[in-house]
Amino acid sequence: MQFPAVTCANCPLRKKCTTSKKGRSISIHPDEKFIAELRQRQLTPTGRAKLRERVAVEHSLSHIGRWQGDKARYIGVRKNLFDLRRTAVVHNLHVLVRLLKEDPELFSSNAGTA
Repeated sequence: MQFPAVTCANCPLRKKCTTSKKGRSISIHPDEKFIAELRQRQLTPTGRAKLRERVAVEHSLSHIGRWQGDKARYIGVRKNLFDLRRTAVVHNLHVLVRLLKEDPELFSSNAGTA
């Protein structure tokens, strides 16, 4: 979107906005309406609940990415897929240990029986 020099010249905020003699030029993301809709959804209780679900998954992916690194360790898809799965298993074991420390009864053989 381009704001012509005439429009910018009459604007009281011009000095804070631009120093260009041709006016101000801004870009609006092609999916701006969709992004705004997603922001609005986050403000509702249902939207917040969905966001909380997503945060847990992204947190796990972040841990795996941090442990594995951002470059392929091996040559070949098969070996790298194995490495990703190995890292995911290690992450899951860390989660299980944390859960076990929080609630030792969680994994006992008598848990859930009446």
